Amino acid sequence: MKKRRAWSKVIEESGISVRLYEREPGGVIYRDVWNGDARDRKSLCHADRKLAEQQARELARRLSDLRHAGHTGAVTFGQLVGLYRLHRLPLLSPVRQRAVRGMLALLERHFPADRVVDELGQPDIDAYVAARRSGAIVSPRHRTGETGVRDGTIRNEVHLLMSIVAWGQTHRVSGRRLLTVNPLHGATLPREKNAKRPIATEARYRKLLEVADRAERTGRFRLVLTLARETGRRINAICKLSVRDLLLSRDQLVTALGAAGLPLQWAEQWPHGAILWRAANDKKGYESIAPLSAAARGALDAYLARYPMAGDVPLIPGRGKPDQSVKKEMAGYWLSRAETLAKLPKLARGGYHPFRRMWASERRHLPAQDVAAAGGWRSLEVMRHAYQHADAAGMMSVVDNPRNAPEPEPTRHTIGTAKQESAQ
Repeated sequence: MKKRRAWSKVIEESGISVRLYEREPGGVIYRDVWNGDARDRKSLCHADRKLAEQQARELARRLSDLRHAGHTGAVTFGQLVGLYRLHRLPLLSPVRQRAVRGMLALLERHFPADRVVDELGQPDIDAYVAARRSGAIVSPRHRTGETGVRDGTIRNEVHLLMSIVAWGQTHRVSGRRLLTVNPLHGATLPREKNAKRPIATEARYRKLLEVADRAERTGRFRLVLTLARETGRRINAICKLSVRDLLLSRDQLVTALGAAGLPLQWAEQWPHGAILWRAANDKKGYESIAPLSAAARGALDAYLARYPMAGDVPLIPGRGKPDQSVKKEMAGYWLSRAETLAKLPKLARGGYHPFRRMWASERRHLPAQDVAAAGGWRSLEVMRHAYQHADAAGMMSVVDNPRNAPEPEPTRHTIGTAKQESAQ
């Protein structure tokens, strides 16, 4: 039998040659670029030959543009974004990629492709913020009122711009840094003063649970709602769960903990099992394992008893599509229908996220590191600032307790006795 040979190909575009090759047949593809007196070799992190050829041609065109522009001082916005799309964007999680593509489209509508990056500054950010607030630049994904889009959304877009520029400082072309300075370092970003972050309540959850089977008859919404309440995870991560992500037996849990490099003893302390939250379904691209509560395990057992399944199949399939996970938009429709049936008022900027805030706020008294790990936060500051809310009883105890506490006795020391005590 003839041995299969590893694939290789040379792509020539705009005077630049890019060599593509596999180290083993059918394996990950690498690219090798010779530009001037330096060689740049890198893995493409995939085995798709057509995609590799497309990326090689795009890279060659960008390198040609940079060669003619003299990239040490004249990198344009279009060149920077093009290289970012080619090298950095594919490394992000699919969820994050979709969000970044939408924000990049808005930035490219405002900033000319031939604008020199080194000349960007605070006035450019202010102009972009003003354009977004006024509605001169509108995203089809967001509804805008008379005052335009919220400052929090604009802040995310400007932050992406700043992160792309920072990435340009670390990326090398022919051994040299793409950008030698960061012209946006220290720039001021817009900040939303009165952000709307609604939080759900236990009473609201119970009323929604009462009408869950009327809102969606197969039990999928009941499971989604329970997991949102009991795990504190984002709705997209819940919808994308696979049956193989459920670690319901001790053997499954021990195997997953070992593969993640976590202590195997945790399996003894998690009697209800756990869930493997995969990086591909996480907004930030992180993978984690978190234990299940008794209520979450009960909901999963009831659902799996009704719909026995195993392996790499969607836990919550779409309607008529057992091989595809339900879309978060459909889960949102179920929630909206349940709110109507339960005669509950809509929460401004609500959806499932109020349950995530509720979950975090209920655990303010617990160690922040444990809460963040169980709920999927990487930043303690973000969790505390945006998710853990004050409650009425806690605020009342703050303002009322000092008045009810006994007053301290007045200090009777004179200056002389105080000096004597300090001397002792």
